[in-house]
Amino acid sequence: MSTLLNFPQIVDAAISPADIKRMSTEELTRLARTLRQDLIQSVSKTGGHLASNLGIVEITLALHKVFDSPKDKLVWDVGHQIYIHKMVTGRKHRFGSLRQYKGLSGFVTPVESEHDSFLAGHSSTSISLAVGMAIARDHRNAKNKVVAVIGDGGLTGGMALEAINHLGHIQKDVIIVLNDNEMSISENLGGFSQYMKRIKETWFYKDIKQKLDLIEDELDEVPVEPIIRDLILTVKKEAKSRIETPGIVFEKLGINYCGPIDGHDVGAVVAAFEMVKHRSGPQLVHVITQKGKGYAPAEADSIKYHGISASQQEKVEPSVVAPPAQAKPKTYSQVFTEALIDIAAINDDIVAITPATAEGSGLVQFAKVYPDRFFDVAICEQHAVTMAAGLAKEGVLPVVSIYSTFLQRAMDQVIHDVGILNLPVIFGIDRGGLVEDGETHQGVFDISHMRSVPNMRVYAPANAKELRDLLYTLSVERSGPAAIRFPRDKAVRSEDAVGFEKINPNEWQIVRQGNGPVLFAYGAMVETCMQAMPLLLEKGLDPILVNARSCKPLDTVTMDRFLFGGGKIVTLEEGYISGGFGSAVLEYAAAARSNRPGRKQAEIACIGIRDHFVEHGARNILLDINGLSPQKVAEFVAEFAKA
Repeated sequence: MSTLLNFPQIVDAAISPADIKRMSTEELTRLARTLRQDLIQSVSKTGGHLASNLGIVEITLALHKVFDSPKDKLVWDVGHQIYIHKMVTGRKHRFGSLRQYKGLSGFVTPVESEHDSFLAGHSSTSISLAVGMAIARDHRNAKNKVVAVIGDGGLTGGMALEAINHLGHIQKDVIIVLNDNEMSISENLGGFSQYMKRIKETWFYKDIKQKLDLIEDELDEVPVEPIIRDLILTVKKEAKSRIETPGIVFEKLGINYCGPIDGHDVGAVVAAFEMVKHRSGPQLVHVITQKGKGYAPAEADSIKYHGISASQQEKVEPSVVAPPAQAKPKTYSQVFTEALIDIAAINDDIVAITPATAEGSGLVQFAKVYPDRFFDVAICEQHAVTMAAGLAKEGVLPVVSIYSTFLQRAMDQVIHDVGILNLPVIFGIDRGGLVEDGETHQGVFDISHMRSVPNMRVYAPANAKELRDLLYTLSVERSGPAAIRFPRDKAVRSEDAVGFEKINPNEWQIVRQGNGPVLFAYGAMVETCMQAMPLLLEKGLDPILVNARSCKPLDTVTMDRFLFGGGKIVTLEEGYISGGFGSAVLEYAAAARSNRPGRKQAEIACIGIRDHFVEHGARNILLDINGLSPQKVAEFVAEFAKA
């Protein structure tokens, strides 16, 4: 019996995997309750992913009880459910800095700890990584275990299914822990999700399977003729193949199935891990959990508590009635969804598609109004884009709402299935720009990616009204593929976001006249320049501000007006300079110089993100350290103008 009974002191100190290994089932159960309370208190102060972490406490403790991290490789899918893992691997004292600049990452990263075996931020990667690590292990003749932890949402991703297919073929010793809570960011949908649900409803088969396994185990103790042994094994094999087993799909793919298991019974989870740990070949342990476990508001609404902002913790029974909340400013996501709903009312051909981000993008509201014209395809970005291409080819107008960081996963489909045939697919690129979640989630590649695709048009609105008008205009024109990117931020001038006006999306607008320098601002940078304007005026400058809402095509008429005759131009974008908006301006300037020799050109400088991955931290901090805050923009422009 362990002596580690004072759990508050243990958790306040640095609990370790070694401590967990010495604990009894009763102690682990008590520790799980204590860690949940610590987690709720901590995340309510810092913000972060709450519901998913509350649901995986017992699984995490069982993993560290049975396996020997970091020797054994624990490979986490997505990585936003690893808060307890971090707490028990020496990082609990840093939890006050969770997702803060230079603080603890909200995801798993080997830069932070040897217990984090790989980087994670996107879904459906863990099994592929585990297969690679298992092959490397066997190549080196090592003896460690490799465990992939994946959710049922992640399992809907094509990459995970590809990895399972390969693993079943090569039969490497890999343990897959399937954390089944029926949730990703939004509710899981699709045939595979429904199959997983049916598995949980067929507990009766568990007893049958155990009896069949017992027959095989007892054969080793009974002296029978080989022909009789083979006959019994054949009967067992046929019985298993003919009964609708919970894990029949996995078994048919060559993955040994174990479960379903109550994921909040730490003793049962430990026992299951101990059993598969000593088996050869690929193993899958199916564990049923409840997202938000132990915190009533999160249990009741796990979508709302998937990710929370600081100080969002609610009392279960508030002692006083809170005053009515004031209306919050609308986000660009809300403006986009409201515009889409309004356009759908006048355009029957509009449909909306999203890859498991209906809640985050706000499309849940569209689904309520137009359920037959809304398609959540689960965590399948590639399928979302190619399905949209099929819809467009047959005369429907698809709008794909997708986070910038997730669009990266479907660039082949954007090029091959949408771009080549010049199909009218509209991409609403949410989270375009810097976000607090770090390297894996920064939406800073979409400008360069989308700009490089022939036939693609790439826009970024300066405010909420322009976002509505861009979406409306593109829906009316239906002339090839187009992308509208917008940040994860409050919408500028959201009070003006009513009605529609057909505009020329390729025409830039002069927002402010002046004597120079000229600022070509793309998207959110228009508002940044407006905020920087008083600082520039104080420095004796009188800038011209241009809303360069179209990165592709460029407004060459407006560009020529300022490009020739000297002066200075600064381009501004919330994305990588390499291949981005600034690069497009420089490319045009270089071509124009060749076509018009002898004409003096303006000097051009670019403000954007340089060639590095941007870490996690508050958005305003990230903007500032990357030179994109009003103060830093003013400093750069003033220095360039006077050089």
